Amino acid sequence: MSFKVKTILLFLGISLIPYALTMFLLGNSFRQEQYNAISQELNTQLSLTVARIDQHLQTLQQDMAFMAKSDIMNDLYTQDLDRRIGNTLLAKKKDMNLEGNFFVIDKSKKIIASSDFAMIGKVLDTAPFFSVPVYSTFTREEIAELVVDYRIENFRHYFSDSPQRHYYLLYPDGKSGLRQTLLEEPIKASRKLDVKPELTIVLEEEKAFAYRLLYKYERWFVLLLIAGAVFISIAAYYVATGLIRPVITLSDTAKKVTRTQDYTQQVSLHRDDEIGQLSNSFNMMILGMDNALGEITTLNKEIEDTQREVVFTMGSIGESRSKETGNHVKRVAEYSKILALHYGLEESEAEMLKQASPMHDIGKVAIPDAILNKPGRFDEHERRIMDTHAALGYEMLKHSNRALLKAAAIVANEHHEKWDGSGYPRKLAGEDIHIYGRITAIADVFDALGSDRVYKKAWDDERIFALFKEERGKHFDPALVDIFFAHLDEFLTVREHFKDIVEDDNQV
Repeated sequence: MSFKVKTILLFLGISLIPYALTMFLLGNSFRQEQYNAISQELNTQLSLTVARIDQHLQTLQQDMAFMAKSDIMNDLYTQDLDRRIGNTLLAKKKDMNLEGNFFVIDKSKKIIASSDFAMIGKVLDTAPFFSVPVYSTFTREEIAELVVDYRIENFRHYFSDSPQRHYYLLYPDGKSGLRQTLLEEPIKASRKLDVKPELTIVLEEEKAFAYRLLYKYERWFVLLLIAGAVFISIAAYYVATGLIRPVITLSDTAKKVTRTQDYTQQVSLHRDDEIGQLSNSFNMMILGMDNALGEITTLNKEIEDTQREVVFTMGSIGESRSKETGNHVKRVAEYSKILALHYGLEESEAEMLKQASPMHDIGKVAIPDAILNKPGRFDEHERRIMDTHAALGYEMLKHSNRALLKAAAIVANEHHEKWDGSGYPRKLAGEDIHIYGRITAIADVFDALGSDRVYKKAWDDERIFALFKEERGKHFDPALVDIFFAHLDEFLTVREHFKDIVEDDNQV
């Protein structure tokens, strides 16, 4: 995760968390207030309804008590059971707009008078809603009972139902009456009647309807929360970006320096704070690195030059012991590079081979002078000793970790191997011979044949060229022989430039 992202997330955490917490607390407080308001409104509405019903039932009781004491009830005592009592009861039913009837029953529950004349003579087998004793005004004794089979449908006159809100009754046994439809997730308020305590009035309202205003405000609240979060996020992005822009500038400059190795890069941040101090320190560090790099480059060049000089000198020492001139190793070096480049090696590798090839005969320093400078042919024993110089040179150089000396070790060990496998010291053949060895073999033989030695005179070019053609695919890599002849003019130019100077023996 980048520093920029971390900074933005930090700002978001510092800003969004308190904001979200505050909005949550405000929203929760508002929600609780709405819940309380809705609950209070339901209870208020229910209280008003229950009060109206209680008043209605109280009025009913009072009216029944008044009728029970009226003079007309004396007809019961005198057994004058005409329709006067029934008509009075019917009139009261109509006056009160009741669902149900008034009955006058005797002690055996037999209906002796009723607002419904068809019920006279029948036995009342249900518990009356209200009952009032009827006393004779003459004897003051109870002669009957005035009852009403009040039906709960009468309560509908006091219920203001709607599809989302309705009332219903709840009996002591848990059964409900006058219930319409079941609402989804209703909220409820309930209250018992004072006049008829066994009855409970329940008011329920659909939650979604009751909280419609709350839900509306909550949607706006969520939108406000999202808008605030977006604003804070944008602000955090720009604030964080502004704060870390100098750091990004420093980072980009550092990456550019790493990529281009250009230590002249500088960061221009004109600030007096810690970032400005950091940029100044960075510029001083880069300047110091540039100076140090210059010194390192100079030292490396000196080391490389010294290394090449040492390698060349060691090669010259080997050649000087066999009475060969220093120009021999120079020519072999130049020939090797020409062959390497035309063969397809990279410039850097061709140059390294040029620097390594002078070490091809370094092993000769371990060969006795009597053998090394013998003017005639070697006997078998002398030849075996002479042939060891390749392996001796390899042993001298193989332990180095320097690329140049590793290449020199290969050249020393394999420049006498032959393409057909008849060479030494390991009788390698074909491409098993390292390309360095194959190239140096041609360069060394070409120069050796064209130069005077203690054991021979220099060959003329025609004889040398004839030998190369004859040894193509035998001693030498055929591809390298073809390259040699294709670029012969370059080889001859090098030979002319580095030709040996014959000193006059009479010169003092």
